Amino acid sequence: MALWGCGLVAAAGADPPPARIAITVDDLPWLQQAGRSGGELEATERILSALKEQGAPATGFVVCDRIGEHEPTLRRWLDDGMTLGNHSAGHRDLNRAEIELWLDDVRRCDQRLRAIVGRPVRFFRFPMLHQGATIEKRDAALALLERLDYRIAHVSVDNSDWILGRAYAGALARGDAAAQASIGRRFVAHILDAVRHYQGIARSKLGRDLDHVLLLHATELVADHLTALLEELSRAGFEFISLEEALREPAYHLPDGYLGPKGLSWLYRMAPATPEGAAWDDQQAQLIGGQVM
Repeated sequence: MALWGCGLVAAAGADPPPARIAITVDDLPWLQQAGRSGGELEATERILSALKEQGAPATGFVVCDRIGEHEPTLRRWLDDGMTLGNHSAGHRDLNRAEIELWLDDVRRCDQRLRAIVGRPVRFFRFPMLHQGATIEKRDAALALLERLDYRIAHVSVDNSDWILGRAYAGALARGDAAAQASIGRRFVAHILDAVRHYQGIARSKLGRDLDHVLLLHATELVADHLTALLEELSRAGFEFISLEEALREPAYHLPDGYLGPKGLSWLYRMAPATPEGAAWDDQQAQLIGGQVM
């Protein structure tokens, strides 16, 4: 039974366009040490299998300094027709890092990915969604991304799956099957709650829904429960589209109205900025942390 229904996508009796969403996965090749035999390559196979079964094209964002001997994991994404994007070499926080170090991280990851993919990569995602707390840092970052011909991979559906992923890793380590099942259910419910929340934000700011971009992380939690999540999204009326298609959405081309330290959904950032809306996200993170830690 679906955890939430099509009424969350459209008002009763309405005939809206299909809801659409792009799946993106951050922190490739892997965020955490895999807790099962087979490691992150086997877990990556489960993520890719879930995506293929549901016909969901995806983009994975790579932290290039983590590649090391794990390049075969990245190549599996390419073998399955998925897209790779730049998430910087060292996952530095633009708000805290020296700007030249941060810029060098972006350039180094760009070069590494070009060598792996065989052509320029198209998408960049800011680590922690931090786009610069000062005008100087923001403008320096944007100038480099423009020179490298990157599209910024904005996120509409931000969430706290990384908190649940950390708890899930602990449950795996201690062999707690009941906790794994509980956290898995919480993960699916949390992402669906976040989608519903951001659909409401879109309607409030735009007067309509938009093509969404969902942020997930490369963890065993996602590997084990992505199929269930995608099935629920499909039941709720969502079509799965590529990141490239989602970013054609006009709302992602609106001016960025936010300058500050927080990592925010584009729906809060786009002008007129509404960063106060992130109080919902903060409450969710605290609630989830209290439930699983």
